[in-house]
Amino acid sequence: MNILYKRLQLIFLTFIIVIFTSSCIGNIGELSGLLSGHGGSIYYVSPEGNNNSSGNRENPWATPGYASRQLEPGDTLIILGGEYKVDNQTAYQLKPPSGSSSSWITIKGEAGNRPILKGRDNCTAVIDLSGKSFVQIENLEITNDEGSTVQCGIKVVGGVVQNLIFKDLFIHHIDGNGIIMADAYGIELRKCTIEYCGREAMVGKNFQGDGWNRVIIQDSHFAFSGHYPSVKKQQTEQPLDGLRIESSVGPVEITNSVFENNQGNGVYSKAKINRISQCIVDNNKENGIVIGGEEGTIINSLIYGISGKNPGELTGSGILIDEITKENAVFKVINVTVDNYKGSQGSPLKVGEASQSGQTGEFLLKNSIIFCGSQPVIIDENITFKASHNLIYQPEGKPILKLGTKEYTAEELKMANLIDGFLSTDPLFVSPSRGKNGGYHIQENSPARNAGTSDDAPSIDLVGKSRPQGEGYDLGAYEFEEKIN
Repeated sequence: MNILYKRLQLIFLTFIIVIFTSSCIGNIGELSGLLSGHGGSIYYVSPEGNNNSSGNRENPWATPGYASRQLEPGDTLIILGGEYKVDNQTAYQLKPPSGSSSSWITIKGEAGNRPILKGRDNCTAVIDLSGKSFVQIENLEITNDEGSTVQCGIKVVGGVVQNLIFKDLFIHHIDGNGIIMADAYGIELRKCTIEYCGREAMVGKNFQGDGWNRVIIQDSHFAFSGHYPSVKKQQTEQPLDGLRIESSVGPVEITNSVFENNQGNGVYSKAKINRISQCIVDNNKENGIVIGGEEGTIINSLIYGISGKNPGELTGSGILIDEITKENAVFKVINVTVDNYKGSQGSPLKVGEASQSGQTGEFLLKNSIIFCGSQPVIIDENITFKASHNLIYQPEGKPILKLGTKEYTAEELKMANLIDGFLSTDPLFVSPSRGKNGGYHIQENSPARNAGTSDDAPSIDLVGKSRPQGEGYDLGAYEFEEKIN
């Protein structure tokens, strides 16, 4: 009886472990916190080091590339402050081995004294993690050496990788991509800035399998793609998006990040599942956010300055939901603010226009402020449109909604009763601007105050302020902060 009881205990314990482990998959932040770097050695690199030394704190190695090749699972490499040249010779590029689920490889810059890795001589990649898994890269600056060509900051190609973490990276002035990554599972990018790249700041492409699966991007900044080395030197067919993801299974989760002043789209994702929240997408030359697939949500986000700052190029959409890949797909836009400049010939919001014949889907628009330019919100006839408590405004009285082939002015939309809680007056932004600072908080007397619904409303706004602040939920990305007498 005791033997049977012990066996049952063992089976139950194994079952609990399996369930716990499964629940952690996809949340790499928690997983890495538990497992990263356990049981290994700590090594150092210094500009004054020697590759023939032991690599400890007192006798550091000299080059990050050499040091990265000496690591074993569980080891940590600390790159001390200073500048390091990385050329096109394989020996100088950082190419660590893979870690394991219980023993990650960690390469990070010295705390408080971030080192600079400078690529030169047409360097293919400063860091090459192709085929590698269970690796964390942290607190590094990656750029070029006095204008020398660098094809890529970080390269991850040639086979499926899993469990990579990029944290506190500053990647800039790269001729190609800041980060290029093929098939990948369980990836985190946190607190990173990628700007002034000749192509996309970060791109997922050249997939041979499922593409990106369980990817988290948080607290990051993607800007000025295509502005380096100069716009004139770029090929017109090159995508110049802040973030671009080709066809993938997803989900891709993007939170509290900024995508601005890119020569292409701010965000372009063909992942099947996309979740975007608390993001600012501004002054991108093409569209703000482009998603498709079979499920997508955009919450607590601000999109403005669409198509950049040249009035002759104002043809992009704030949000474009297209290339829907599944019948009965569901997309939601909740507590979002979109401002299309009054001279814009692009739609502030377009859903399903190029979906394949016969495809259907559902689009929910709620608690949002949409400021139209010359074009209305456009919803394809194959899309079931569900909306409540929105402010859609066009200052010149032009149509504000095109549903299938029928267009509606504000008055016609009110009479049609298609949107519960519908408003169409000036939202009274504090100081709307196509420049860097935006100014899309609402004024105290804004009609958007307390005009929302609690259904599906997030508990915080774009900047993390709790909702509601007043008698009801406010429309748009920002909750007005009530004054306490």
